[in-house]
Amino acid sequence: MTDLREWIRRREYTGENRCWPCTITNGVLVAIAVGGLSLLGRRTAAKAVAVAGTVAIALRGYVVPYTPRFAPALVAALPIDPFDHSRPVAATGSLSDSSGASTDAGDAAEPTGEAVLTALLEAGVIVPEGDEIRLADDARDDWRHEMRSLREAEMATLARIADDQTDASIDARASRSWGRSVLVLERDGGVPVTLRRGVAVAELAAARALESHVESAPIRRAAGRPLRSLLEACPLCGDELTITQSSCCGETTPIGQTPSEKLVCPACNERFFTFDDRE
Repeated sequence: MTDLREWIRRREYTGENRCWPCTITNGVLVAIAVGGLSLLGRRTAAKAVAVAGTVAIALRGYVVPYTPRFAPALVAALPIDPFDHSRPVAATGSLSDSSGASTDAGDAAEPTGEAVLTALLEAGVIVPEGDEIRLADDARDDWRHEMRSLREAEMATLARIADDQTDASIDARASRSWGRSVLVLERDGGVPVTLRRGVAVAELAAARALESHVESAPIRRAAGRPLRSLLEACPLCGDELTITQSSCCGETTPIGQTPSEKLVCPACNERFFTFDDRE
C-alpha cells in the first residue's frame, strides 16, 4: 500500500509545494461530478468519485491530467484574486529587500547593483570569463558548504540566522503562505518581505559564505539576489537546476508576452531566479 501511495503521489504539487489553483480547480470539478451523479440517482458512483477524487487531490494535487498547465491561467482570469497575488507580503523577496521594507526616508538604503558587483570583483568572489562572470572556485565551495548545512534546517533556525544577518531593526520570523514555508522579514511601519524557503536557504548561505571574503554586511546581504543567478544545483535537494520559459505552477503570462527565462528546480518546483529587469 505504501508503494502504491508513493507511485501515485506527486510531491512537486503537494505538501509545501501544493499548487492551490490546481487543488481548488479540481475540488470544484469533483464536486460538480459528485453533484451531477447524485442528481441522477447514482449515489454509489457519486460516493466512489468523491473518495477517489479526494484521495487523488490529497496525494497528487489534482485529478484532471495536465491541470498544472491550465489551472493557474484559469484562476488568474477570475475577476478577483483569490490568492492575494497583489499584496506586497505575497511577493517573493530577498534579503536585499529588507532595507526597502522601511518607510523611514532616513534609513540607509541597500548598496546599488554596481557597488555589489565591484565589491565582489575586488574580493575575488566572482571572476570575469569573456563577456560573462562566474563564481571563483573557493567562493563556490564555501557557498555550497553553507547551503548543505542549512538544507535541512527548521524555518525557525533560518529565522534566527536571518536575524543575525539583517539589520537590528528587522524582525525575522517563520511563517506559511498557502501551505508553503516562508521566511518573513519585517520592521515596524514597513512592508513585510517574504522569502520562499529555497531563496532563504540560498541567500542566507551566501551571506554566511561571504563573511570570509567581504567585510561589508550590507554588501554580503545584497549579494544574495544576483548570486542566485549563478546557482548550478538546487539548495534544497542538490539536483541540477535548469533554465526554462515554462510558467511555474501559480504563475501566468499575459497574452502577447513571452514568458521570462527562469532558473528552476524541476524536482522541487522551486524558482530561484527570473532573468528579467525586475529581478
